[in-house]
Amino acid sequence: MNKITLNNEFYNATENDFPYLVVYGEKSGGSHFSVTLMAELFSSGSKILFFTAFPMATDNFLGQIGSDNSNVAIVKNMEDLKQYENSQAIILDSGNEILFLQAIKELKDINERIILVKNIEVSSDELLGSCLNFKNIILSGDIDTCVAKEKIIKKTFKSVVVFTKPETSLSIDVPELEKWTGYLDGGDKKGIIKVKVD
Repeated sequence: MNKITLNNEFYNATENDFPYLVVYGEKSGGSHFSVTLMAELFSSGSKILFFTAFPMATDNFLGQIGSDNSNVAIVKNMEDLKQYENSQAIILDSGNEILFLQAIKELKDINERIILVKNIEVSSDELLGSCLNFKNIILSGDIDTCVAKEKIIKKTFKSVVVFTKPETSLSIDVPELEKWTGYLDGGDKKGIIKVKVD
């Protein structure tokens, strides 16, 4: 599994760091960071709900957790969701927003799960609006082209990670960044964040 470093020291997310907003443009490292963060959280025992617009992120996640996938369910429909609702990781069918909206209503343990919504730039206003009441959420993608950006920037995020400086005004000052490098502003945790690939 890849590792995340903050100021060249290993970074471990805790429940106090949520909610997260991860902002990036194409091919900047933010996508891989989001998936690696979820893989680390899963490996440390967190229950997760994983939703992405495209299946490559699911493949990346499964590749990172390796053989540790006995408690992972890939859910294509509501029957699957009922069958696998107790799985530690529930990975929803990529791009299936209707399934996501049903899952966040039906899962009894939804408030115990860390929810990743990746590719906010292609997600609907309804889906993104439904996420904003959750604390344990990671919203990840290109904020500039996101239909719900005005709603999103009104929410207070404990941790904001930026891989590409957006045109949308965020509440943090972002320094110049090298490629594949991000900047984290997480209150008492601040600095250069990277994914270390073994």
